[in-house]
Amino acid sequence: MIDEPKTMGLQDFFIDGLEEIYDAERKFTKCAAALGIAAVNEELKTILTSHSAITEKHLGHLDAILNRLSHPAGTGTCAFIGCLSDKASEMMRRTETGTALRDVAVLNLVQIIQHYKIATYGNLVTLATETKHQKITTLLEECLNDEIKTKTDLSEIGRRFIYPAAKAEDLK
Repeated sequence: MIDEPKTMGLQDFFIDGLEEIYDAERKFTKCAAALGIAAVNEELKTILTSHSAITEKHLGHLDAILNRLSHPAGTGTCAFIGCLSDKASEMMRRTETGTALRDVAVLNLVQIIQHYKIATYGNLVTLATETKHQKITTLLEECLNDEIKTKTDLSEIGRRFIYPAAKAEDLK
């Protein structure tokens, strides 16, 4: 007799999502450091550095959440961020060091990651609420709000500094 796969419930989706975002945040800390080195614009460098500290805080929250749920941290994988790391390498190879165009590539990549993290934290907030984990919901909402603020700040830096500088370089 063949065992039927276990049907997933909300709690299973919740745990899977937590595992995935934990891995994504862990991978992002490494990626952000490399992108910060590649960036030229000081505002972009600063936000990447400050967001690395925020990401460490999120990892602490996720550790606490997984511990509270009696689930070990670091058991999931986020293939999406792995694919973006490959994309980052390609973009760095295709843009000149020290140019505003390189900053456009860095900004684009980080904003894609931010959108992914915002969507994931938004889903996790809903799952935490539905599974009646109020204290966990509060921690996840804090992570979500941090990601939204970072995304907004990145958009502003792009609009005010990076895209105009890249356009000026392009016209030379």
